[in-house]
Amino acid sequence: MRNHWASVTMCAGLVVAGLAGGIEMRARGQGAPAPQPVAPPDTAALRAQYDRWRTEFKTWGKWAPLGQESKGTTNLITPEKVASAMKLVKHGIVVSLAHAEPQTVAADVGAAGIFHRVTNAITDGGTTDNYQVSYHGQTVAHIDTWCHFFENGQMYNGVPVKDNVTNENGCSKGSVMNWKGGVTTRAVLYDMAQLKAADWVDPSVQIKRADLEAWERVSGVKIGPGDIPLLYTGRWKRRAALGPWTGQVAGYYPDTIPWMHERLPAFIGHDFNIDWNPRPGWEGMRNPIHIAVLNWMGINIVECLDLEELVTTARRLNQYEFPISFAPLPVEGGTGSPVNPLVTF
Repeated sequence: MRNHWASVTMCAGLVVAGLAGGIEMRARGQGAPAPQPVAPPDTAALRAQYDRWRTEFKTWGKWAPLGQESKGTTNLITPEKVASAMKLVKHGIVVSLAHAEPQTVAADVGAAGIFHRVTNAITDGGTTDNYQVSYHGQTVAHIDTWCHFFENGQMYNGVPVKDNVTNENGCSKGSVMNWKGGVTTRAVLYDMAQLKAADWVDPSVQIKRADLEAWERVSGVKIGPGDIPLLYTGRWKRRAALGPWTGQVAGYYPDTIPWMHERLPAFIGHDFNIDWNPRPGWEGMRNPIHIAVLNWMGINIVECLDLEELVTTARRLNQYEFPISFAPLPVEGGTGSPVNPLVTF
């Protein structure tokens, strides 16, 4: 395996060296302060394409009539898909993809994002506790739902926001209850740090389609319909070494949107937020990747995953595809849920 990965690393370096724009990497403790962000040269063209994709890439009406409830690309997780994913288990090793819930404020943990655990009265017989958290954000592993992001007064599949989302009842359609039965499917690790033989991807750069396809060539695996890509940038490893930060995310760049539309995964996974940041040239447009997947294509999101143990195990076993399982809290009207995804090797 050592010789195999030596050749893989050399191959990866040659492949990525030729990528337009390249990914600038920073190994542990190295690198000068990042310069002020400048809009990449392809920004204007991508923004024009993005406006066209808003119509061309919609899957509204594909799995349910317009205006009706739809689980989007989760429909592509068939019984056959689940059975095929389970056949990937070879070693019986189970790995969690959730970081410990944040209980103190940090750069990437706002006051609302603290997981409040209150231990109640302690008696001779035991105790109880209460939990409270606003899980949408930069730290808690969670999934989103269609009613988390709107565009032009509509949710995925053309469901109107008006009368569907209220403060009292949450979401009538598009809530987390769509995934009450849980998700079990095939996941594929996209190990960007391994691709460049570095500790982590610098958080100020973007992950482009060419980078994802370079990893597919090196690893020999890639996602298909109903799968889940797990994008590893080394977020938690960098955080442990240099401390928490906010404002920079090595997230999916807009040129990955056609890749997502062609592959139609069930969820888009990441060890941070899925949108790249900062986004010079995209001012006035909030979270373009969130909008594209949650609103247009019906692809859900599972983000802020802790992929460190997964990456260590995958590299040791040289296995980058495996079954993944997780389920939300069945909260009627909920816009998402914390999750603790499990991968089995």
